[in-house]
Amino acid sequence: MEPSSSSSGAVNGCSIMRMTESLSQQIMIRNDMATTARSQAYLETKAVSDAKSLVAELCRQFYTMGWVSGTGGSVTVKVHDDSVPRPHQLIVMSPSGFYTWCFLMALGSINLIMHLCNIFLFAFCEICVGVQKERMVPEDMYVLSSDGFILSTPTPKPYPYKPPKCTDCALLFMKVYEMCNAGAVIHSHGMESCLVTMINPFLKEFQITHMEMIKGIQGHSYSDELVVPIIENTSLEGELTEPITEAIRAYSKTTAVLVRNHGVYIWGDSWISAKTQAECYHYLFDAAIKLHQLGLDWSTPCHGPIHNFNGVWGSGGNLSRSFRTGAFGLDYMIEPSQHCILLDNEGTATPITFITNVLVPYALDNLGKHLAATYDSEETQEDINLLRSQIQDDFEKGVVGAVPIPPDYVGKELVIASLVANVEAMMRTDRKVIALKQLQGHIWRTGFQSNELVGVVFDDVQEALQKWHASGIKVYVYSSGSRESQQLLFAKSNYGDLRKYFCGFFDTTVGDKKETRSYSEIFKTVGVDKPSNILFVTDVFQEALAARAAGLEVILSLRPGNGPLPENHGFRTIESLLEI
Repeated sequence: MEPSSSSSGAVNGCSIMRMTESLSQQIMIRNDMATTARSQAYLETKAVSDAKSLVAELCRQFYTMGWVSGTGGSVTVKVHDDSVPRPHQLIVMSPSGFYTWCFLMALGSINLIMHLCNIFLFAFCEICVGVQKERMVPEDMYVLSSDGFILSTPTPKPYPYKPPKCTDCALLFMKVYEMCNAGAVIHSHGMESCLVTMINPFLKEFQITHMEMIKGIQGHSYSDELVVPIIENTSLEGELTEPITEAIRAYSKTTAVLVRNHGVYIWGDSWISAKTQAECYHYLFDAAIKLHQLGLDWSTPCHGPIHNFNGVWGSGGNLSRSFRTGAFGLDYMIEPSQHCILLDNEGTATPITFITNVLVPYALDNLGKHLAATYDSEETQEDINLLRSQIQDDFEKGVVGAVPIPPDYVGKELVIASLVANVEAMMRTDRKVIALKQLQGHIWRTGFQSNELVGVVFDDVQEALQKWHASGIKVYVYSSGSRESQQLLFAKSNYGDLRKYFCGFFDTTVGDKKETRSYSEIFKTVGVDKPSNILFVTDVFQEALAARAAGLEVILSLRPGNGPLPENHGFRTIESLLEI
């Protein structure tokens, strides 16, 4: 069948096909499948009609909530069809309502063809005021193929409406669909999602913990630390594509990205998941703002007063203003917080012997069993993909112990065997790579949850944490172990759950611990006025050098079992955290 007459991508698609007849059979088959999906009959099915009605209904509802007012914001959902895998399902998107000059670029298979043929395809259009979100109807929706072709456009409306235009968020929506296998994405301009990024203009993350609504965020519970990356706004929506891509890569567990002074992108595996999480995120953003109005710190478990509080505004900040309940004046002045402490874990808070004699052997003993039992899960497939990428890089660089991973079709037994061989080689050399640490964390999670493992901290740790907490000093952890494994260790420690004393956890997603820029990134996150307000405690000389180069104060930890330090290293040393 011929594509819909309202299709704006059909002509371009046919042109590309004519220009690429000599391409591989695989590309031809993929385009043949896309052509079938674009048929007029399929576009008129109940599944497509229902999805268009759903997006219109959500736009109207979100307008009343202030998320898509003033023609800002947008909604997109996949057309649910049990016979079509989610990555290949059609996409429904709401139109845009802004006056703008824009470029719409075909995505997906077109990107593949462009990569092979160096063909760049753009459709250029000029539009003015579009459909108002509170008045949207199913006929106002765009339908796109899974690879970004516009298959169906809305029928133009009479004056005062101008010709319709697909949302400016299209490129970002397609990127989220591609990277996260999402079933729906919501872009909100809700006031709370904008203001919460402005409280401290230096923060790169929104962090909150011990709030009931965190349970509504995928993969989180009440006591977990919810972390949402913050990216900087740009003049054009499409220019956010690269920053949001980097944020999703760096925060593999996130289902949202905040855009400073702008809004938020939120996604889920279905429209219900995306909507539910969006409601929870907006609640938490609003709660954070109100806690700061009251002079309370949203980022700590107890939500106690901000240390040396003179006003509100600023995550972990000491702020001055004339206090006005429920109003935001122009007399806010950020005065960043007092000192905070950044703790290394292994060799500082936790004995090295616990890592080497307990955690490492547990991971080795359970590696194959874990991969076999969870092989088909989304989480383990993500772990395997990270390992494949790391191992390929190691193999190309000639790293000792790296062996190629066979393709999936040879059977999972052979894949698992090669993964085990590579991981064992990484663990023998104590590699600090994200792929290894993430997998280890998932194995240890099983051990902690089944009470096979109990975290061990030095005897002075609990008392020191209590003392710092009572003094209003914020404490963070920076470890090569994943954030999840850090929290598990302190939640299931020999001194009980110690997480309430910590304001946050950093792992190597922020950077290698022996690189100066990693500590510079942490400085930007914790909200102090200068790097020297951060005291870093570690047992590793190279980490101490990197932190000092970033301007941090540094103390070296002398614990039983720690490695030797150079003579005349030039750092203050302690044998107990109580000395701080």
